[in-house]
Amino acid sequence: SVLAQHAALACFEPDSLAVYAERRAAFEARRDYLVPALREIGFEIPVVPDGAFYVYADISRFSDDSERFAREVLEQQYVAIVPGADFGSNQPERFVRISYANSMHNLETAVSRLAEFVAGPAGGR
Repeated sequence: SVLAQHAALACFEPDSLAVYAERRAAFEARRDYLVPALREIGFEIPVVPDGAFYVYADISRFSDDSERFAREVLEQQYVAIVPGADFGSNQPERFVRISYANSMHNLETAVSRLAEFVAGPAGGR
């Protein structure tokens, strides 16, 4: 339809392209904060995301059950992460997905809470 064609063309206007560049930079900054922060507290990140807004993190150092790990992190630290079983069949119990489609402040809070969780008495287990 003509309306959809005009909407598509608006996506390539300089003002629209500037907004996209700003958003892309914000996601890149969040990723560049989150990946090293997670690694520092012991998560393994096998692949740095490029074009996504989540990190697929290996939790095998802390747990052999990503569903239990995600549930306990939510219940004890109020941080929502997603077990690997929802994203594939290759060792899903070892992985969780952590989104960085949030504010930097909230990501910093989440990392702090995750660090507290994995440093706890059971080390996340």
